[in-house]
Amino acid sequence: MTTLGAAVCAAGLIALSGCASSPVPFASPSASPTADAPAFASDADALEAARTAYAAYLALSTTVGHEGGKSPERMAAVATGEGLSHDLETLQKLADQGQHGVGEFSFDSLKLQTANLDAGTVTTYLCLDVSGANVVDASGTSTTPANRPLRYPLQVSFLFDASERRLLLLRSESWLGTNFC
Repeated sequence: MTTLGAAVCAAGLIALSGCASSPVPFASPSASPTADAPAFASDADALEAARTAYAAYLALSTTVGHEGGKSPERMAAVATGEGLSHDLETLQKLADQGQHGVGEFSFDSLKLQTANLDAGTVTTYLCLDVSGANVVDASGTSTTPANRPLRYPLQVSFLFDASERRLLLLRSESWLGTNFC
């Protein structure tokens, strides 16, 4: 397998390119709580914010992937830290290889693992569906392995951006426990 980054794995490009990263145990991300109020009033609010953040992340990573990885710095609007670093690296490799994404990704089965309502750190489980997407070369030939799984269980962490009052993807990894997809 090649070494496309873990963050775009969350968006499905790794799955489509036949790549996987070695998971590292999740550490709870740290954030500064807001001085005025907690980031979220409830676990339900935190989960809805994660759903919104992941949908925005998936939409932008799909757009940048469809464009062959051009201007990957746009991912800073939806990702931060390790997630953003991996996205930048992965999308640059996509561009360097003259490949681009086609089709759409989706996700479901979003479940809350942990949430720090004050600081706004949220970790979720979700199922990424890559069945409607592919990676192709400049001639339009698929570079996606034919035997790839179509659904991936992921563990995704988010960090609260207090200035924008929203979550950013911090980290995404394949879940190695029992497949919940």
